[in-house]
Amino acid sequence: MTSKKVLVIDDSIMIRKMVKSILAGKFEVLEANDGKTGLEVARRSSPDLILLDFVMPKYNGYQTLQAMRRFDNLRDTPVIMISGLKEQVAEHVPEPFVGFEFLEKPFESEVLIERINNLLHLDEAMVAETASGFSNGMATATAAAPAAAAAEGKGVIEKISAMENLLIQGIENLIQREVAMKVNELLELSRQQETKIAQLEKQIAHLSENQNKYLNFLVQGMKAIQTRLSGPKA
Repeated sequence: MTSKKVLVIDDSIMIRKMVKSILAGKFEVLEANDGKTGLEVARRSSPDLILLDFVMPKYNGYQTLQAMRRFDNLRDTPVIMISGLKEQVAEHVPEPFVGFEFLEKPFESEVLIERINNLLHLDEAMVAETASGFSNGMATATAAAPAAAAAEGKGVIEKISAMENLLIQGIENLIQREVAMKVNELLELSRQQETKIAQLEKQIAHLSENQNKYLNFLVQGMKAIQTRLSGPKA
């Protein structure tokens, strides 16, 4: 069976590599590091599913999704939007979300795979494959006994890998929240500065207006004095 193609669009190389590791051997994984590049890759490759980060420079995830839906080969492609900042997604798209699935970071490997399988309707095929593998395994159960220890070791490695994945996502989430907080602080400072500048401009305009009035008053006074001095002599 041909592997399904999953396109991962995320500006974090750590998240892209993590997802690629999770999906290795199950799907063909394509990568893009921003929305614009992701759109180009999606148009060329027509992936079966797109995993799309929301917080990205230039185009955010929702802007990228809107651009994708304009193309016939991407109009119905399943999309999973991922973000550790659900409140930012909700600012752009009111809940309940329509047109995409949402997966909040950090997420476990099994949860991601389950979401992808559900959207691609792979559950039945995987169950059949598992049943076939189980039948074949029963026929060679005795010969496969030494593999049990290896499988147990593999399970431990997978658990460690899962913990690493959660840690990576946790770090990314903290960084994004810190950046978002700093951006909000800068925006607030910018608004305060704009308010102060507007107040100063108003004061300057007021002073300028008063200055003009005062100058006009002086000019009129000087003219009056000049008129009196240059009047007819007795």
